[in-house]
Amino acid sequence: MQNILVILDKPKHEQIALERALELAEKSGAKLHLVSFVYEPVVSIPLLSGSVLNVSDQIQNERKKWLQELQSEHSLPAGSTAEVIWHHDIPYWTLDYLAANDCDLVVKTAQKQFGRGGFGSIDWRMIESVPAPLWLAVSTHWVKRDRIVGALDPAIDNPLHVELNQRVLAVGGTLSALVGAELEAVACVPTHNEVADLDEFREQAGALLQAIDTVIADSGVECKKTHFVTGKPAVEVNRVVDRNKARAILVGRGVRKGPKGFLLGNTAERILGRANTDVLIVP
Repeated sequence: MQNILVILDKPKHEQIALERALELAEKSGAKLHLVSFVYEPVVSIPLLSGSVLNVSDQIQNERKKWLQELQSEHSLPAGSTAEVIWHHDIPYWTLDYLAANDCDLVVKTAQKQFGRGGFGSIDWRMIESVPAPLWLAVSTHWVKRDRIVGALDPAIDNPLHVELNQRVLAVGGTLSALVGAELEAVACVPTHNEVADLDEFREQAGALLQAIDTVIADSGVECKKTHFVTGKPAVEVNRVVDRNKARAILVGRGVRKGPKGFLLGNTAERILGRANTDVLIVP
């Protein structure tokens, strides 16, 4: 990992994304590019824009001063940079930046509060379109353990799903090694309890678990444990993550054909919507 883009929180907020990025940079030696966004919507109204031009300069200058102070408070890796961006659309700017610059990871604080579930519209747009792994950080009230859980798709007869599982495992292996965390996997079969209790289903589920273990073994990534569960994936996957107090959950961004090609699959969307910890979306 060499380059990390960090989308900073506003000055009045806790800099959760920066904390995550600094930890990763310390372990990997990556350079950080810190970005702080400012914008005044009034400038887009023709009859009012002239009256706020000086104010916009003042806003940017104040933010630049704050950014300099922030840099002085933290030991940034050598070669790291920082800038204030005047832009109204964070996802749009991020896509342009990634198209012009090599970047291994984007780190941003999630627009959600613990216990409420769901992400803000900016997060969802980034989740659906950012071509680099995206780490969305949250602040929770529990003490996280050094454990990362990768959500795997049990439909391993589909080559696209197998490839996505391999990418999730590869990113999970890299990150867990960097932060000194154990990597675990969870695969959930969406079925009712009545079906899960059938002897025939249990026999076939055993074969599926072995097949998933084979996928993990083929990835070459060390996975401490595989959780094989049944039920509603959004509930059961997050139950595994919460019960083990994992510091992050990895979810692959599924592939759809046609106009919805950049959207997550429904299952992944539900898992993310109920997540109570950091999430990392793997494209």
